[in-house]
Amino acid sequence: MMPNFFIVGAARSGTTSLDRYLSQHPEIYITPKKETHFFADGHFPSCFKGSGDERLNRRLIRDEEQYTQLFAGVTEKKAVGESSVFYLCYPATAKRIAQTLPEAKIIILLREPVARTYSSYTFLFRDGRETLGFEEGLSWEKERKEQGFEPMWWYKELSSYYTQVKQYIDEFGEEQVKILLYEELYANPDRVLRDVFAFLGVKEDVSIDTSIRYNLSGVPKSRKLYNLLDHFIDKPSPFEKRIKSLVPLHLRIAWASKIIGMFTRSVPIDPQMKEQLKTYFAEDVGKLEDLLHRNLSGWHFQKPNLAQKP
Repeated sequence: MMPNFFIVGAARSGTTSLDRYLSQHPEIYITPKKETHFFADGHFPSCFKGSGDERLNRRLIRDEEQYTQLFAGVTEKKAVGESSVFYLCYPATAKRIAQTLPEAKIIILLREPVARTYSSYTFLFRDGRETLGFEEGLSWEKERKEQGFEPMWWYKELSSYYTQVKQYIDEFGEEQVKILLYEELYANPDRVLRDVFAFLGVKEDVSIDTSIRYNLSGVPKSRKLYNLLDHFIDKPSPFEKRIKSLVPLHLRIAWASKIIGMFTRSVPIDPQMKEQLKTYFAEDVGKLEDLLHRNLSGWHFQKPNLAQKP
């Protein structure tokens, strides 16, 4: 058994929430283990080297037999999938998936690029991995990539969607690629989910609990308390592991998201940096609109006029 659909990104664009919502559908199986990145393995280093990147290193599956075991015994589900958000940003991943599973359906979530960029930063800052200010962190993006940091540190590159999305459309065709917007998912989750269910060929009139927004970023209200919480979630003691084993995985994920939300607060982006980044992304957003034949005015970008005046 292999998957027949993939959530391929973008990171920090609602993929965890969509993953958890789809897992509630009786005709859908999606692996409880998220971010295996099996189809991107050939392009990954032997290990990522950024602060805290060992979390991703532990999740990666590089062995095909181990990967197929994720779907062992899944026989009565119409849609079988997995979520790995860095499938979107590694150039040859789309081709590798298409060569192996040419009929697979691809789901891509996109978020207004400035907000996605800042969310990546606050996500890493929340977990104590990013220690620089936002502007300085942006300036180190190229060096960190060269040093083998995981893609979450590629703040602006991951928000430049045009080339990333185009590779999937080129490989699979528009009919097999579903583009969703983060903003629409949270504004009207029922409508978006019905659209996804239709795309996946499963029953549409299924009630899904969308009350939880998963994996939100933010600034810890208390670094000490947050670190204790993070340690319990990521590196529990043997006693804590026994406690966690008594709670079903889906409940642990939901409770963790709720508790993290209680321990963090939102800090708005600096307005000047926001405008600088909007200028930086404007051309890419314009190209994306043309590629998707879709109006992205909700992102409030002014499409640049690339024609030269005489």
